[in-house]
Amino acid sequence: KSTIAMIRNKGNVYKAKRSEMADLRAEVGVLARTADILNNQYNEVKQTISSMEKERGIAGYTDTQDKLEMISAAKGDTDEKKGEILEDMSDMSDKLNQMIAEKKNALAPIIKELRPLRGKCNELEHLHTQKKTEYDSLSASLGSNLHNLEQEVRELRETAQADESRHHFLMHAKQLLEAHQQKVEDELGIYKNSDPAVRKSSLREQYNRKILEQDNLGKALRSKQKTVREQHTPNVAQMSMWRDLQQLLSVKATILQRSTERDMGKENILIL
Repeated sequence: KSTIAMIRNKGNVYKAKRSEMADLRAEVGVLARTADILNNQYNEVKQTISSMEKERGIAGYTDTQDKLEMISAAKGDTDEKKGEILEDMSDMSDKLNQMIAEKKNALAPIIKELRPLRGKCNELEHLHTQKKTEYDSLSASLGSNLHNLEQEVRELRETAQADESRHHFLMHAKQLLEAHQQKVEDELGIYKNSDPAVRKSSLREQYNRKILEQDNLGKALRSKQKTVREQHTPNVAQMSMWRDLQQLLSVKATILQRSTERDMGKENILIL
């Protein structure tokens, strides 16, 4: 609470100083304007005095006098500033010492309270380090066990997937075998039946009929092949004769056309 009150007081002092600085800035502006006016007037007077010195033959006297006065004034100002600076430094040192003493007095009860807490903090840090070491050791052990368990679970999962795939394969094979077994039993039942109409629907009878049909078709195709082979030679000779006849008729047509063209040319000559 004392720290908050001190900070509040410092804030109030800061606001007051800031207001004073604003006033000083305004006053500095006025003084600067006044200094400019005085400088201008001083320059005019100085020019007048310089002209009068030149007329009387003592040029530079005023400048020398001014320099001496400026040096003397600067020395006085310097001595005065040194004194002010020393006083300010002394005041500042006293204030700093007073502030340090106040801070020590304010922090003394807090430091007194912190001493047992610092010891407790050291104990807690030691306990934390010990527990962290135990935790790291246990975490490493559990991590190793977890890795082994994950590897074992992965292997068991792969085995289960393989067994499941094999189970589905065997179930499918079993279904196929049962279907084939049922077909065989149905076929035996049909084959043992005394009714000829029922026996015709058996696979054996169906396959026999298909075999007989294929045999008949093969015989028909062989017979047709034999007929084609027997007629091949006469047909080839007939086709050769037909091509010769076509060539002969083409030659006769060409000769007839040329003969007709010659006869027409002779008639045209006779007419002329």
